[in-house]
Amino acid sequence: METRKKISDCDANQHPCKVIDFESKYRKSGDESTLCDHIKQCVKAKFTKRRLVKFLDSSFPFVSNIRTYRFKQDILSDIIAGFTVGIMQIPQGMAYAMLSSLPPVCGLYISFFSPLVYFFLGSSRHASMGCISVVSLMVGALIDSHFPRISETTQGPALRNNATSELLTYNASYLNPLLTNVSQNGREASPDTMFDPLVLSQIELAASVSFLSGFIMILAGRIGLGFITNFMPEPMVSGFTSAVGIIVASNQAKHIFGLILRPQVGSFKLIKTWIDIFSNIKNINYIPVVITIICMLIMYAVKIHINQRFKDRMKVPIPIEIIVVAIATTASHYGNFHNLSILREIPAGLPKPSIPDVRVGVTYLKEAFIIGVVAFTQSVSMAKILARKNNYSIDANQEMVAYGASSVVCSLFSGYIPAASVSRSMIQDGAGGKTQVASLFGSLVVLIIIVAVGPLFYSLPKCVLSAIIIINLRAMFLQFLEVKPLWRKSKADFLIWMVTFCVTLLLDADIGIATGILLSILIVSFRIQRSKGKAVGYVDRTVILKDITNYEKCEESDNFIIVQYPSPVCFTNSDKFVEDIYKITGVNPAKIKKRSKKREEQQLNVRENGSKTYENEDFVIEGHCNTAYTNIILDMRGVCFIDMAGVKALRRLFMDGSVIVIIVHLLLYSHAANHPPRLLTKSKTNEIKKALTTISIALTIVHQTEHRWAPSKLEVGPGAREK
Repeated sequence: METRKKISDCDANQHPCKVIDFESKYRKSGDESTLCDHIKQCVKAKFTKRRLVKFLDSSFPFVSNIRTYRFKQDILSDIIAGFTVGIMQIPQGMAYAMLSSLPPVCGLYISFFSPLVYFFLGSSRHASMGCISVVSLMVGALIDSHFPRISETTQGPALRNNATSELLTYNASYLNPLLTNVSQNGREASPDTMFDPLVLSQIELAASVSFLSGFIMILAGRIGLGFITNFMPEPMVSGFTSAVGIIVASNQAKHIFGLILRPQVGSFKLIKTWIDIFSNIKNINYIPVVITIICMLIMYAVKIHINQRFKDRMKVPIPIEIIVVAIATTASHYGNFHNLSILREIPAGLPKPSIPDVRVGVTYLKEAFIIGVVAFTQSVSMAKILARKNNYSIDANQEMVAYGASSVVCSLFSGYIPAASVSRSMIQDGAGGKTQVASLFGSLVVLIIIVAVGPLFYSLPKCVLSAIIIINLRAMFLQFLEVKPLWRKSKADFLIWMVTFCVTLLLDADIGIATGILLSILIVSFRIQRSKGKAVGYVDRTVILKDITNYEKCEESDNFIIVQYPSPVCFTNSDKFVEDIYKITGVNPAKIKKRSKKREEQQLNVRENGSKTYENEDFVIEGHCNTAYTNIILDMRGVCFIDMAGVKALRRLFMDGSVIVIIVHLLLYSHAANHPPRLLTKSKTNEIKKALTTISIALTIVHQTEHRWAPSKLEVGPGAREK
């Protein structure tokens, strides 16, 4: 009775203790309708005017943005931010397109079309769509693995055409957009003055993969798969992008050193690339090396020591990248630099839209999905950060649709998969951008370059674009500083980071992603499997339950023990769950059953010998249930879900308990729904459903204290259980 006063003053007779009784008394009764009636109700509820308006607003976020747009307050900020980001798009778009093994003008097309599409479909107000290094690298690796790269100094038209015809028969209708552009002299461009058939086939492959990837992302977003990023933890993404940064920087060595290198494909291609670099070290051209170093020093000084240091005093950061590009192009043109790789012909004007031949890209469906997921993961992570900073929310599913639609549209105009850039998005936010209206002005800047200024970049050295790429990899390289703190805070996260980094660096990007995701899932499963229950008690006459081994003044009872379990009970840990309960309570069912059987045999012998009693002090002790507790309260508030294996484990735990006279009280809570787990309430395991499920620890203790911890009604003999 003292236990009852310490824990609760409630009346267990007035409050139902079992979940079944509690649910039947307090839960609101629902309509018992048939499946057809339920379907009709769902359809009727979905197709209403209000739901239709809500669907249109969520599918086209620009409608609500325009409706609530504060023109006088926001337009100037959006114009400044848009022009700033648009200027950044130009050099970065050309540089990243070069990284993807495509002509630089393809990056300009992506920089123009992807922000336009995202304006209509995206839910983020600050994400800057365009080319990014990770996606460009993966697209370039795909192209290089399926097309032989022949150096500019040794290839001839016949050799190029022969290589192309052996690899891919391109769709002639797809080539028209690029072949009908206007050259800088105003004449119609031709294959001889623009792109050779091999390059056109590479563009078609990239566009086809982008088209398929976009279609997959749109479909995935519509069926609600935006949660897919939850399977890519932050350490995995950090390790992956850090490895990609090293690979991207290594791929720029051919432009920085002026070397002619064979593209390496397959596993260990990074090692092969550097072996190739050192074997050609005597052929290094020092002119691009000097130009690259000068450009990197200038951009680093302005970006870090001016733009970043004085960002609070500057409304607009200095567009140092476009300034460096302009100066380098002018110097290269009038300085007549020799033995320097330059961009050469850039077509003026927009290409005509053309649907890619999906038969070309269907072979690479796996790559299309992986690249799309990588682009979506980086983009939505950036969008979430900016949304939290500016106090608004984004829809991950709608973001997936927006990125997919951007990929599809870019594929129609000789582009590939776009994504949100971290640096440009931060600049758009820092420059005062309020909405995606800023992206319209950024696209306007890119359009001017494409239509009128593009051919002026003819003399731009490629090493300058390589310098821009490396400078923008600074954020990826800074992630190495997170490794040491990660080791101190979480060994598991450190393992995920290192494994993803090493696999991506040595094998391939898609293998690195798959390995990182698989390892993350295995670690979560391992943690669930290794979770342990603990015995708890009320601390110093309060209602606070704490571990009795780590806290003082935890009230215990000689008759019962409260056991908490902190993880799901499923197929991965169901056996260990039962073992932990036995270990905590000191119960050994096998030994107790053996002793009980021995006792029954001895009692039978006594009856056969004619004696009515069997008094043996040692036997009574030996035959007694050798456990510290005869009653267990199993607190499962930390169990977020339970599957059929868990139900069977609970049943096994109870059935063993009923044999050895142990009462188990199971507390069931569902954090995911407002009802107990269906596997238990709908289960045919009546022992669990009727006797074990209780609603409160305090009520359980009060109830059992009043009844002096009476044996459960389920304590029946073997014969009764079989009925």
